[in-house]
Amino acid sequence: MNIRSLPSPARFIVLLVLGLCCVTCHSKDHHCEPSSCGDIRNISYPFRLNHDPEKCGDSRYNLFCENNLTVLYLYSGKYNVRAINYENYTIRVVDANVREDNCASIPRYSLASYNFSDEDPYSMFLRRGNTFCDSERFELSKPIIFITCETRQVNEPLSLDTAACIDVSSGHSFINIGSLNASDLRDSCRIELMVLTSSWIGTNSSYIDIHDGLLYGFELSWLRSYYRGGYWHRSWYYNCYVRQ
Repeated sequence: MNIRSLPSPARFIVLLVLGLCCVTCHSKDHHCEPSSCGDIRNISYPFRLNHDPEKCGDSRYNLFCENNLTVLYLYSGKYNVRAINYENYTIRVVDANVREDNCASIPRYSLASYNFSDEDPYSMFLRRGNTFCDSERFELSKPIIFITCETRQVNEPLSLDTAACIDVSSGHSFINIGSLNASDLRDSCRIELMVLTSSWIGTNSSYIDIHDGLLYGFELSWLRSYYRGGYWHRSWYYNCYVRQ
């Protein structure tokens, strides 16, 4: 059924019923006590630990408690949860392979914007505005690209030599901060790894600064799934559908 093809009063009734159904489904979860694991003390809707009762949380947002660490498995990667912010609908995670006491430890899993689709429970973007249809989208994280080149790159403004920490058996290892076009990659270079960070990294940053950014991790939003599921303000339905 195409909701937009209905008369405005009918659209309003249909959307109101859908919204109430979603609110009812959501309310069933309210009496579930928050879970905790390690430093993450308030694991509540939509998140749940895998051993929580099935009625608690949303199965799309399963977390795991392993060795007293809260873990998120995402696209075959393993990430430790650093924080959950229920006010701005973000979760901050870090690749489980990155360690504070070893600057040579780098993420094990590649992750970039192309991994995410519109149907996924998480997004790299967040929206700011009074309503969904009038809001603007902005990126929560930026890419860090690990590159190996056969020869040493000189005077590359966006690339940072990793020799201070990472020993490459053949060639030279560099990091590119931010997006990279295929035309920007020299013939003697190849991309080894693409990861994300939400930490601020300036143009004069050192590799240690980069590693600190990897330790900080990156943020993902679950807000879009709330809109899609109807768990948001009913004004969104009215502004985006009924008035049109």
